[in-house]
Amino acid sequence: MSDVWLRVLTSVLFLGGCAAVFVFGSSYYQLFRTNRSFLYKGALVVGFAAATWLTMRSTLAAAYGLLAFAFLAAATASLLGAAAAHLQKPLGIRDDTLRGMAYAKGIEAVVVVGAIVVLAVVVRVPLRSLYMQAGRLGLGLAIGLGGFVVFAALAAAQARTMKIPWATIRRQVPWILLFVLANGFMEELWLRAVFLGPLAMLVGPIVAIALTALVFALAHVGVSYMSKEERVRFLVILFPLGLAWGACLHVTGSILASSVFHAGADLMIVNGLISSVMEGSSDAASS
Repeated sequence: MSDVWLRVLTSVLFLGGCAAVFVFGSSYYQLFRTNRSFLYKGALVVGFAAATWLTMRSTLAAAYGLLAFAFLAAATASLLGAAAAHLQKPLGIRDDTLRGMAYAKGIEAVVVVGAIVVLAVVVRVPLRSLYMQAGRLGLGLAIGLGGFVVFAALAAAQARTMKIPWATIRRQVPWILLFVLANGFMEELWLRAVFLGPLAMLVGPIVAIALTALVFALAHVGVSYMSKEERVRFLVILFPLGLAWGACLHVTGSILASSVFHAGADLMIVNGLISSVMEGSSDAASS
């Protein structure tokens, strides 16, 4: 098989595996029966565990073993993240307040990130291959904080348009930061960093960045916190953002820049959450 066709086949298999985990196996929506099926999620873990074991002991290039591990880590994180969601009620975490949503996101991030890191240690995959290192620290901080500040300014303008009082935002700052920082780091590790390194070795960095950006956008295809029209615009915006964050990982060699940059972008989503909480409180008061 020629090198070109091998790259095409690798790309197709990558997209298929990501669809299995992040679309059919997503717990964030219910487009398919498999979305809420723990049996399906468990089967993915078993299947990818077998693939990891086989590829890491085969004569294939080491990058294939790392890519199989990436799918194992992603599927395990998906399974445990879905299980963690069931802890909310026993822990008294409410989903109708930003504080509750931030706590829930923090718990999910701890479970997802923890699962990936523990698996990497057990399988002896270096954390640097997941971009969990300082890398080009100065450049990473400059890009990450710069992106965060730009989106913070855009979010402030959006909040004024949505007529969210500044006093409300000021009171919610701790929960806003917990939500966006936890989600930014979790998604960058889970949806991008685990895949980008081995995929770049197999298909080249440009194609790898494009593929992970596409998967990142498609993973949000069923989000329920916006209308269908808003969702289409959201997905269109997510792809170039995914390209930018993938480039951040590749250029800086660290997850820091993309995580902080990503957190800044999530500030605009938080405005929608705050608005929905305000509407819920208003409806409750009027009733």
